[in-house]
Amino acid sequence: MAGPESPRNFQPTRWSLVRAASGKGNAAEAASALAEICERYWYPVYVFIRRSGHKPHDAEDLTQSFFAGLIANDLLASADPSRGRLRNFLLTCVRNRLHNEHERNIAAKRDIRLLTSFHADDAEDRYLREGGDDLTPDRLYQRRWALTVLSVALDRLASEFGAAGKGDLFNALRPFLGFGVSVEASYEEVARQLGMPVGTLKNHVFRLRQRWQELLFEQVGGTLERPGPDEIKAELAELMECL
Repeated sequence: MAGPESPRNFQPTRWSLVRAASGKGNAAEAASALAEICERYWYPVYVFIRRSGHKPHDAEDLTQSFFAGLIANDLLASADPSRGRLRNFLLTCVRNRLHNEHERNIAAKRDIRLLTSFHADDAEDRYLREGGDDLTPDRLYQRRWALTVLSVALDRLASEFGAAGKGDLFNALRPFLGFGVSVEASYEEVARQLGMPVGTLKNHVFRLRQRWQELLFEQVGGTLERPGPDEIKAELAELMECL
C-alpha cells in the first residue's frame, strides 16, 4: 500500500479532470468528476449563501443555480491553475455570483434541480444546527468545507471496514481517531471488550490511523491542481485551522 507521501495516488485530480475537458480531455471522466464536486461540496456553498443573509428558499435556488452555472459557463475549465485550490476558487465564484443582482433575480425564478442530494428541509435543518453565529459567511464556508473533507474520508474508511466484514471493529476503533467521538475507553478496556491482547489492539489502531491519513490526503489532493505531498499537507493544515 502506497503511503500518504506518494503523490502518484492523486493524479489526475477531480479538478484537473474537469479543467482538462475544455477541449481535449475525456468528457465522460470530466462529467463524472464535476458531478462528484457538485454533490460533495454543495453544502459549504449553501451555508455561505444562508449566512450571507438569504432566506432558505432563495438559498436553495441560488445554490442550485450556482452549480448549474459552473456547468453551463464552463467556469472550472477556465480556473487559474496557479491558484490551484478548488476550495478558494468556488468561494470566489459564489461570492461574485451573489454580487450580481441580475443573476440573483433570475436564479430565484428558475426551477433548477441539478443536485440530486439536495433536500431543502434537510439542508436548512443542518444549517440551523450549525451554531457559530459569530462566524462570517467566509469562515463558516471554510469550516464546513473542512468538515466535509473529514466526513467523506471517514465514510470511506467505514465503508472499507464494512466491506471486509469488520464494521464492529471499526466502531470500536473509531474513538481513537479523535474525530467526532470522545475517547473515554482506554486501550485496556477496548481490548477486553474485543477479546484481544492490548498489543494487537494497538496494531489495529496504528493501521487505522495510517489508512485514515491516506484517505484524508486523497480527499484533499483531489481538490488541488497539482497535489504533491507538501501542497497537500499545507492545504490540510489550513483546513484544520478552520475547525
